[in-house]
Amino acid sequence: MIDSTEAVLRLLLVFALAFAVGLERQVRRKPVGFGTFIFVSTGAATLTLLAITIEEENPLPLLGGVITGIGFLGAGALIRSNDRVFGFTTAALVWAMAALGVAAGAGLYLLVAVDYGIVWAVVVTDRVLEGKGFGSHAKVVRVTVANPVTPEELDALLPAGLTHFERVHVDKEAHRVNVTAEVRIRPAAVASLLESLRSNDKVRSFELE
Repeated sequence: MIDSTEAVLRLLLVFALAFAVGLERQVRRKPVGFGTFIFVSTGAATLTLLAITIEEENPLPLLGGVITGIGFLGAGALIRSNDRVFGFTTAALVWAMAALGVAAGAGLYLLVAVDYGIVWAVVVTDRVLEGKGFGSHAKVVRVTVANPVTPEELDALLPAGLTHFERVHVDKEAHRVNVTAEVRIRPAAVASLLESLRSNDKVRSFELE
């Protein structure tokens, strides 16, 4: 039987750790905010405490059910758009924070500290790489251009070396060329890209997602 004071301290520890991670996700406008991380982590810790209390000799079946359930919840953070799936990092982070809650609920503080350090190392590194335009972070650009237009002019619309053209559709009747491309670009450079497209006389419309 776990002492009530000890149980409360474990829950408060999980709350503090999850709040910091969730707040970082909230500030960056990720699909899952700090509330979800707090609920998942503290809920996992609470269920762990219950499992240890109810099935002190063998709590593993109950704990396995907790982790499996969190896996389904994390899948809800995935976003599908135009044959792409986003949100894997957030979904995995939900699962990792649930595991942290389980570890804290079981009183494995060293494991909690190491896990939390790894989580923040990955989050910070991911943020740095995203800011530099590396990794899986990319923008999908759709541009409608007046026809006729040369391949060189199409290449000049978007950043050289950072663009992968996925589709070019020519509408001869409407004298339009519709271009869909994946652009790897730093967040700080998005505004300049939008201004470049807006000021281009041949661009009739554009969309960035």
